[in-house]
Amino acid sequence: MHVTLAFIGQTTEERLTDVAAAVETAAAGVTAFDIELDHAGRFPPTGRPRVVWLGVGAGASSVLAIGERVRAELARREVRFDAKPLRAHVTLGRAREDVSLVDARAIAAGVEAMRVPHMRFRVDGVVVFESVLSPRGPRYTARSSPRLRLGGASAQPGPELRL
Repeated sequence: MHVTLAFIGQTTEERLTDVAAAVETAAAGVTAFDIELDHAGRFPPTGRPRVVWLGVGAGASSVLAIGERVRAELARREVRFDAKPLRAHVTLGRAREDVSLVDARAIAAGVEAMRVPHMRFRVDGVVVFESVLSPRGPRYTARSSPRLRLGGASAQPGPELRL
């Protein structure tokens, strides 16, 4: 499970060094923090759903802050990334482009009816993931994973979430 801070797309192995350095610099001095997944939604919010997600409530400002740090460091190194506004969420699934209208309406209704129990996680690191798409879905490989500085106790112990 992860929150995407910046989507870079296809890049060369040489540029991966710059990406890793940007993330390392952005993570330096940042203290681990808690987030809470507490609501569901979809992209786009109307029409045929393409992505179903869980949203970050508590801790969203910390996610956005480290996301801005990562993006600033990528820009400083002239690494191109998708500059769409960062929305703190965890993707649950994607609908195929050819999803039928009946299925699209069922997905939208399911998201609307979804009740999400509050789930708290400790964010203790940032990971540069390589994703390889296949008919079976994406395969993620961690290429770099700087840790955040340890700090204050987690409000509730729970699983870790990497950004």
